[in-house]
Amino acid sequence: MGVSELSTVMQGSSAFDALLTQCRDLFCSQLGAAFSAMLEKTDEVLAELATKTQNRETQKLYLEARELARSKRAEFEKQFHARYLAEFQKRTNKAKKIGGSFSDSALSSLELSLVADDDLEETLKFNELAARLRRICEEEINALDQRVGVLMGDADLQSEDNPFSPQAVCDAYKQACRQLIEKAELRPVFLTLFDDHVLDAVRSIYKAVNDLLVQNSILPKIRYGAPKKDRSKKKFKEVDAGDDDESPAEDMFAALQKLMAAAGGGGGGGGPGTGVGGTPLMQGAELLGSLTQLQLDGLAALGAGATLPTGAAGAGTANILHELKSSSVGTSMGQMDAMTLDVVARLFDQLFDDPKIPLGAKGLIGRLQIPMLKVAIADKDFFSKKDNPARLLLDTLGEIAIRLPSDFNTESALYGHLEAILQELITGYKDDAGIFGVVREGLITLMQREDERIEAEAQAAAEKIVQEEALGVAKSAAQAAVSARLQAPGQVLPGPVLEFIIEQWLQLMMLIHVKRGPASEPWNRAIEVVDQLIWSVQPNKSTEDRRKLAGVVPVLLKSLTAGLQAAGIDDAVREAFFPELMRLHTAILSAPVKGAAAPMPEAAKGPSAALDFTAKITMKNPFGDGKVQVADDMDPEETAMNLSRHATDPDALRVGDWFEWKEKGADGEESRRPVRLIFMTPRKTRYIFRDRSEKDYIECTRNEVVRRLRTGEAELMEEEPEVPFFERIMGGVISKMKGAVAAA
Repeated sequence: MGVSELSTVMQGSSAFDALLTQCRDLFCSQLGAAFSAMLEKTDEVLAELATKTQNRETQKLYLEARELARSKRAEFEKQFHARYLAEFQKRTNKAKKIGGSFSDSALSSLELSLVADDDLEETLKFNELAARLRRICEEEINALDQRVGVLMGDADLQSEDNPFSPQAVCDAYKQACRQLIEKAELRPVFLTLFDDHVLDAVRSIYKAVNDLLVQNSILPKIRYGAPKKDRSKKKFKEVDAGDDDESPAEDMFAALQKLMAAAGGGGGGGGPGTGVGGTPLMQGAELLGSLTQLQLDGLAALGAGATLPTGAAGAGTANILHELKSSSVGTSMGQMDAMTLDVVARLFDQLFDDPKIPLGAKGLIGRLQIPMLKVAIADKDFFSKKDNPARLLLDTLGEIAIRLPSDFNTESALYGHLEAILQELITGYKDDAGIFGVVREGLITLMQREDERIEAEAQAAAEKIVQEEALGVAKSAAQAAVSARLQAPGQVLPGPVLEFIIEQWLQLMMLIHVKRGPASEPWNRAIEVVDQLIWSVQPNKSTEDRRKLAGVVPVLLKSLTAGLQAAGIDDAVREAFFPELMRLHTAILSAPVKGAAAPMPEAAKGPSAALDFTAKITMKNPFGDGKVQVADDMDPEETAMNLSRHATDPDALRVGDWFEWKEKGADGEESRRPVRLIFMTPRKTRYIFRDRSEKDYIECTRNEVVRRLRTGEAELMEEEPEVPFFERIMGGVISKMKGAVAAA
């Protein structure tokens, strides 16, 4: 690279650094303003909460928090600002791979850093807050991740390493709270205040930072990944409606008329002024009014001869429209209305026969028989217009239903919520079809809330498997780092040293990997200690090497002691290993300078025979108290070997994807269980699935997901069915009618 090219690169880097600083200042300024506004409202908000509550302890807590916020307002603002700047710098350094200074004492200080995050429950609440903020600002944050990656020279910048990330903001607030609020019971109050009065403002702050970057020509147009619907998925098969070119969506009612005429159906009529059954003709507003009465009161409104249960709730999966045909209302219908009644009755027959819809969901949808009939009679375009609000409601109900567990019933908490929303339609629909759109929006909102609730409840499980993955990754990285050194050509290690490195020192390296990362100075220092230890026990040292060994040993022992303490390893390990190490060093120093190798203890073994990482590792928990057992990491490259004949790559899966999980019961019968992917770890080695019941979560390793996809025990469901639910059901009706005509 020439001088001019180097100068250009340096100027570009300097410009990016300056722009990053400008973005940071803008972000800090607006975030600080939102935080100040929160503190401004705190006095009034907490006073109101204290007045409303009847619980004395809670009231006392609010008043205490109010006084604290009032007396330490300036300190809160200063601490939050300082803590965020520190988080910003830490993530910037990590993204730019800038390490910090390290000395022998840094290993000892690692112990303190591990204790700092011991309140796991509180940390989870702040992490949940960060996750919610990310969902709220997903579009803005995704764009900002890419643009900040350009400034930092990292096109693959991980979202958690973005110094503007929600996690950075929430971590800064968490640290500020811990610094200024000694009483742990008060911190949730301040967490709620932050959630209620700061988070809403953050989206506009992210937008402002994005706008600033766009103004400076940093990725004016963001390239997003392919939409989910474009990914390779199993599609629903379109229903064959016959040999003609008409599809179920095109003038479906006309096709049905032809089929019914060919079958000799449709009703004949009893003469002028009479319905198909010979009774006085009822049509228009009069007919719809009678149907509304049936909708509200059930078939009891028909009087004598009504044999089905009264009330909408009693209908269940019984097709009350067939009963309606022979009633006074049905026999008074004109030919066209009677035909419409027959078509809608067949529609619900087909729906009740659909094996993909749980019985409980069929009962709920079945309550809409009269409202759907009213819409079809009032607007014959119901069968041909895809955007008809009643059709869209049925489509939405169908999409919800096929994602419900097969045992979904009245005992499910979700059943009651769905029932309440649909009841609004049954009691509220008279002649304004707009209510179908309102109810549909209510259902969509309900299911979004339900999915968010399930995800929120999974936070603890998600945190656990993220920690397990981090430890698995750390184990693999530590093993790889020491293996290269332990298996160096011509090197023979004494057994005690080999065991110490594999069983003890590996734990320290794993802790460092989890807390500081493999690019950190503590990690490099831990590797240096391994190199020093291995070198120190090699025989045949020259006079100069012996002199060097005498100086290295005290420093080495100090580093080993610090590392063992930081890793939480019992002193008994050090007390047992150090005498062995001393004997080895003494033997080397006392051996002849030239000639045969220094005698090694009987425990000495070659690494090729003793190097074994299969033993379980139980180590200090870097995320909390106690010990934790570490499993091997699931390597994505290794499991990718299993995908050669399968189109669905786990790397292409996304949170929110639905799967049809096939399970066999005790009787050997196979059942379908729709489950949603609600969480996967950053390296995609572990996944959490959950259905819409109150059952337990399904936790799977990457290999298990691959196996299920490969064997067909799990199939990825279409995000939006290629053929909408209404068209699929009506396509089935048409197919059956064609079959009946052909058979005749």
